Amino acid sequence: MKKSYLFLVLKVLCACVLLSSCSRSKDQVWDDTKSCKRHVKRGLCSLGGKQGDSRQVRCRDDFVCQNDDYYGYAEADDFIPLSDMDYSNDIAMADFVARQPKQSPGDPGSSVPGIEAFKDPSMVAQLSEVFQNVQFPYDSSLIKGQGNLERVTKIADYMRRKPSTYIFVEGHCDERGAEAYNLSLGARRANAVRNSLIKAGVNPDNVFTISYGKERPLVFGHNSDAWSQNRRAEFKVYHH
Repeated sequence: MKKSYLFLVLKVLCACVLLSSCSRSKDQVWDDTKSCKRHVKRGLCSLGGKQGDSRQVRCRDDFVCQNDDYYGYAEADDFIPLSDMDYSNDIAMADFVARQPKQSPGDPGSSVPGIEAFKDPSMVAQLSEVFQNVQFPYDSSLIKGQGNLERVTKIADYMRRKPSTYIFVEGHCDERGAEAYNLSLGARRANAVRNSLIKAGVNPDNVFTISYGKERPLVFGHNSDAWSQNRRAEFKVYHH
């Protein structure tokens, strides 16, 4: 009974895809086929008595499939964060790789000390107005929004006027996701800011990056407001 029912469902789904393909592009048909495959797999699991736990959706960031591995597969490219679909006011850094600094802070013979000698700009009046955090969308390393663009521009202007200034760009993430993934995402965020500063005329030898992933939250909380504040790039500043 289960096999005949599943066969009927597959026939109906295939017929729907074929009928709709005449008026849709190849990419749209392929997306529909992947979605069909995903739901058929879940249907097989359900028929076999394998059910996933339901969960409450409290905000947009919760509307993500977090348990695909439970069914033995994962379609990572099926989910595109809504916040990354409008590129009208973004800086996308994937096509630009900046030269790395000639020296590493704290290394023997380096004229720049280690990160422990760099100051938190929020504790210095003349720096706190310039080196403000850059915020990031969920699961993204794009610099988005007019406010973030203005902060990057202000920092670049300051560093061009004061060429003896060195900074660390710290990449941070919210608490969700695996540790290794967040360390990688934090590195991409820090490098996105570094690249944009260099494109604005800042000396590449004066900008270093480090990723802390989700290890150093700015705000302790388990809600969308805390997560949005923790998705950031911070700065540490040193004057030679």
